[in-house]
Parts: sequence; C-alpha cells; structure tokens
Amino acid sequence: MKLTLACLRLCAVLLLSTPLVSLACDTDADCGTGGTCIKREKRARGVCYGGSRSAPRADPAEEQAAPDIAPDVPLQPVTGQRRENAKAWLGDPDQMIKENLPGKEVGGACMVTADCPAGFDCVIAGFEGHCVKL
Repeated sequence: MKLTLACLRLCAVLLLSTPLVSLACDTDADCGTGGTCIKREKRARGVCYGGSRSAPRADPAEEQAAPDIAPDVPLQPVTGQRRENAKAWLGDPDQMIKENLPGKEVGGACMVTADCPAGFDCVIAGFEGHCVKL
C-alpha cells in the first residue's frame, strides 16, 4: 500500500513538474519570432520549426556551424515538361484555385504562408502553392 501511494505521488510530481508548453501550431505566429509552422497535408495542427517556441536543439554549436543553404533564392513555379507531367498526374493548380476559390486575388509561388505578402495565405493546390488573398 505504501509503495503504491509513493508511486502515485511520484507520478503526480513528474506530471506537474513538466512544462506545459505545446509545440503544436496553426499559423507561423504561433511559433514565435522567426518560427515557421509546418503542417502535413490535411492535418489540423502543425509543428513549430525555429523561433522562440521550437524544441530545444541538441548542440547549439553544431547549429551555428551549419551553412545557410540558399537563403535568398526566390521560389519559382514548375515549368516545361515537368509541369505538364505534374498536371497530368496531380491536376492543374491554377484551375483548382480558380474552381475552389473563385474571385480571389492570386499572387506568386509559395511553400508556406510566410513566403506570401501580408494579407495573403499560401494555398497548396496539386503540386505547388500560390499566395491567395482570402
């Protein structure tokens, strides 16, 4: 009996002492300064990468040593035969956006909402994303 009570107390202390910070997110703003909310297709919640709410890194020195890969490369839509093959397999992104979001202003290419100007959200249609003013 004493052992069971001691185990229950230990479990309660462990549960109450863990931080209650959630790393789940809905938008990039949920991830803090410099963070990005990454979601899998059709998922309600995402995971924060970077920013003040992301998971702690194992070795900060290793992170600083890693080179910054293509920091200012503009996103370009898929073109040529690759685009035609992708359209045949996954559908035409432009047509999908026009059919599902009629009358909405469409901007440039994006991967996440942070790639879009203020007031626009990144909408992934088929195989590419476009900034759409919702």
